[in-house]
Amino acid sequence: MATDIVGYSALMTRNEAATLRALKDHRTGTFDPAVERHRGRIVKLMGDGALVEFASVVDAVQCAIDLQMSGDGQTGEAAIRLRIGIHVGDIILDDNDIFGDGVNIAARLEPLAETGGICLSDIAVQSLGNRVDATFSDQGATQLKNIDQPVRIYKWLPPGDASEAATSSEPKSEKPSIAVLAFDNMSGDPEQEYFSDGIAEDIITELSHFREFFVIARNSSFTYKGKPIRVDEVCRELGVRYLLEGSVRKAGNRVRVTAQLINGETGSHIWAEKYDRDLDDIFAVQDEITGAIVAAVAPNTIGAEVRRSHSKHPESLSAWEKVLRARWHIGKLTEEDNMSARRWLEQAIATDPGLPEAYSTLAFCELYGMLHLWRSDTQKAIADAGEASRKAIALDENDANAHAMLGMSECFARDFDNAARHLERAIRLNPNHANAYGILAAIHGVAGDYDAAKASADRAIQLSPQDPLKSFWLGVVGIGAFVSERYQDCVDISRQVLAEFPGYASSMRQETASLAMMGRDQEAKQACERLLQRMPGLTVSQVRHMVPVRYPDDHERWLEGLRRAGLPE
Repeated sequence: MATDIVGYSALMTRNEAATLRALKDHRTGTFDPAVERHRGRIVKLMGDGALVEFASVVDAVQCAIDLQMSGDGQTGEAAIRLRIGIHVGDIILDDNDIFGDGVNIAARLEPLAETGGICLSDIAVQSLGNRVDATFSDQGATQLKNIDQPVRIYKWLPPGDASEAATSSEPKSEKPSIAVLAFDNMSGDPEQEYFSDGIAEDIITELSHFREFFVIARNSSFTYKGKPIRVDEVCRELGVRYLLEGSVRKAGNRVRVTAQLINGETGSHIWAEKYDRDLDDIFAVQDEITGAIVAAVAPNTIGAEVRRSHSKHPESLSAWEKVLRARWHIGKLTEEDNMSARRWLEQAIATDPGLPEAYSTLAFCELYGMLHLWRSDTQKAIADAGEASRKAIALDENDANAHAMLGMSECFARDFDNAARHLERAIRLNPNHANAYGILAAIHGVAGDYDAAKASADRAIQLSPQDPLKSFWLGVVGIGAFVSERYQDCVDISRQVLAEFPGYASSMRQETASLAMMGRDQEAKQACERLLQRMPGLTVSQVRHMVPVRYPDDHERWLEGLRRAGLPE
């Protein structure tokens, strides 16, 4: 049994002396006697929390109910209210302390309980049978932090409050959670069942590569196969926020696959599409349709999460939602937004120092700040980005985004071979990771391999066509065009980027240098003036450290273009 006092820090801030007296009184008058009465052992006290071991789940639950009933109705500025989590599992005893997954799960369940309530794992509830006179509401499968498999949870609240737990459909996973149902076989041909099931299974597999999502396993989501469903009920039972469903219809040698992504909280459709294909190679068609659906579902889900985070009060945002706010600001390409992104990321890290996405997004924030001269300490910005990326990998070495960002950091640090290794690792971990392909385009671009840069960037855009990071992906194709002396292509690409992302510094520099190298002096001078308006004080020397053109002769030619346009040395 894991317990914690609700709002303890706020209580201490308001009246430290009264809170400490109330805590002492609660432990001596309520907590310790209840544990002793139900034959528990207090393993440790942790400030405002406690970990208690019981030989019987009945004793643990009865103790928890007694504690919560004794606190029900408390008032006053130092009232002690608890959250309690209970799990049944194996433990490791070491010098009177206990460890193991059993302890970890109990600790993860505790913050999911409502104030004055109890959160229990499925195994705890099943072990109780009917030996405790209490009602527990099924909240569905929930992904707990750092626990591999989802845990089905149940909740208890004091009489009169139980409806809140029973009717709550809010998923408890901090990150977006998705269930992919078995696609309906509309062909009337049982032989096509393997094709419709295969597409759904492949989508589950591909989405599971994204660390940004929690994807319900096939064994759970396929239990609804062939049954009439209500989206809100399925989402509540599985503990997910989003549902992907679809159908397959075959006629002759043609197949039509439809898919729709639904918000389980509102019932609204986020995205829907249909795909018509010839069945010349059924496995190739299955792979193609799976890829197309995943390429749409991933960014649309993140987009829905960003919109959802903006509808919430800032004080109620989770660490993950703060990262989403930061990503939104980074895509705005202004100094003020970049500073706002940094603040959101600092708050996210303070809320959850173990969230890799906060550090990897911080790395991108540092590099974008450097590229736009919002950070003038170029070398330190690059080093800071590398450090943040390494922290993300230390937290989760299988996080594709963390490896992609370290690849980007190493590219700017001029360690091109190591950068390529991390980007290849990112793509192995998640073959649908758009930004990994976009950053790989940079490795090709700064080496002057224009065709490879364009192919990688095209793949990134195919995977996430509306991504705010598209400015970087296209920008590195521009540098590839310049280095390979395709100056008109570089101008065309730069202007394409600037039409969609006005003020994107890299493309402004590329347009300026390319015009100068083509001898279009007046246009180059005007482009340079616009560049200096965007980045006052920019010099050739600063660009030398900013932009990592791989080969020395190419690098000097790149800088010469900026000199000819009038950029100060």
